[in-house]
Amino acid sequence: MTKIVTLGEVLLRLNAPSYERLKETGMFERFIGGAEVNVSVALSQFGHEVSLVSALPPNDVGENALAFLRKNQVDVSKVKSVEGRMGIYFVEEGYGSRPSKVTYDRSYSSFTNLTVEDFDWEEIFEGCSLFYVSGITPALSPVAKTITLEACKEAERNGITVCFDCNYRSKLWSQSEAKEAFEEIFPYVDICFAGMKDFEYTLGYGDSPSFDRERLRYYYEKASERYGISVFACTDRHVMDGQQHRLQGFLYKDGSLHETSPHTFKVLDRIGGGDSFASGVIHGNLKNYDNQEILEFGLGASILKHTVKGDHFSFTEADVTDLVQSQTVDVAR
Repeated sequence: MTKIVTLGEVLLRLNAPSYERLKETGMFERFIGGAEVNVSVALSQFGHEVSLVSALPPNDVGENALAFLRKNQVDVSKVKSVEGRMGIYFVEEGYGSRPSKVTYDRSYSSFTNLTVEDFDWEEIFEGCSLFYVSGITPALSPVAKTITLEACKEAERNGITVCFDCNYRSKLWSQSEAKEAFEEIFPYVDICFAGMKDFEYTLGYGDSPSFDRERLRYYYEKASERYGISVFACTDRHVMDGQQHRLQGFLYKDGSLHETSPHTFKVLDRIGGGDSFASGVIHGNLKNYDNQEILEFGLGASILKHTVKGDHFSFTEADVTDLVQSQTVDVAR
């Protein structure tokens, strides 16, 4: 069993039900989420030992989140009790031509009240084989950015595989701020989840009017040469409408770009789909799947997540394997 450490904020998601608008709804559906939380839960479902580094308020709301994590076999011994509040985000689900909308309310959260001195990375990383963090965490505050960078450096010093998902959020920081942070973090990264928009919007690599496979390959080759990152992965998504999407997976490893065939499917809940893809790719790497199998598994995990409500992944390795082997997911070989 691989020991994995993740770093990120636990979020409370409040969802306007039945495609209602946020400004009109009188009630909310409630879920626990956050990128690193979603990855933690998924990797735990796949059989890995996962420890989340985070902070929650010392109240019943925080206890509820801890209970959710424990229920999903995520180790919470490194989740600190810190004064503040639990970060919240509100979701208005799109319908037809109306897109989904996210509104953040996460200022002054327990996680953003953490300080650099709160972390003993040598102790946190004891026995750890892989560290995961997303670009959302350094976007939360200058201190969170410093904490993220120090964690990546310490993981690299200890020979721990570092996984980083760019996860750029324009509502959290500017493109220039993200670019500065990513360029500091990338030299310590082994596996990076980044698509064309990440390279073009935040790293200034170009400006393509549409997805271009060969340009993606060029971006991966260029970034691999510059930063020493050995694995890149992403999905390309085409939204027909709010409930019908087409998704294709890409993996750059060992100097080659692998891809799946595009797969069209109905969407119940899109949030967490990218985190599930990342979790599937990480799991495939840890299990030493061949490169195409890694990608198949990642895409299968993502598609399954789209079929359930809530942020987190609730399937097993066998569930994903069954989907892939049933050829519900077509793969280019």
